[in-house]
Amino acid sequence: MIIQTTLMIGHKGVDLHAETAGRVARRNLIGGEHLLALHRAEFHCFWQETGSDAPESVARMLSVGRFFNPNKHHYAHFELQGAESPWFFDAVAARGAQLPAAWPGTVVASDLPGENEILTALLGGPAPSGATSVDVCAYALGEEGPLLSGEIWRLTIDGSAKDPAAVAASLVEARSSREGLLVNPHMQGWRTALRV
Repeated sequence: MIIQTTLMIGHKGVDLHAETAGRVARRNLIGGEHLLALHRAEFHCFWQETGSDAPESVARMLSVGRFFNPNKHHYAHFELQGAESPWFFDAVAARGAQLPAAWPGTVVASDLPGENEILTALLGGPAPSGATSVDVCAYALGEEGPLLSGEIWRLTIDGSAKDPAAVAASLVEARSSREGLLVNPHMQGWRTALRV
């Protein structure tokens, strides 16, 4: 059995990268009028076989300023047992495929209150009634591990969009000056999850 450990880091205050990207998407991209909000968090994943030593330590990562600054960030540590082999490294399936259903897994620890909806709290809170959230994990292609770092973007799409997943896809993958912004398909892989 494989255990996937994920550390997510989210901003306590305004995330200027996400705010700027959201503004550009709404003003300039096809489908941008449906984007209600855009939030971002960093993720750092590693995998291990049950009973074997982990290649990294969440405790160490939380103590290193490169990953986490308690003055600026919230964190959540997740584990997913029985996970697939490191799916992030499959470059062929990495472009827009679905995230594993249970990802990121069960909350092990967080500085946010409660155990339920920690991922939602890290990514801007619950979507308004009638809206749909689409999560997109983007990461550099060609990584070989043992630690994979990337960004998870949560796009909140309004209820007037007939196909929220298609709207999100058009806002994510950079294809032209009016299509996509968050992922460079030549350099990055990404996987998505529709959160209804």
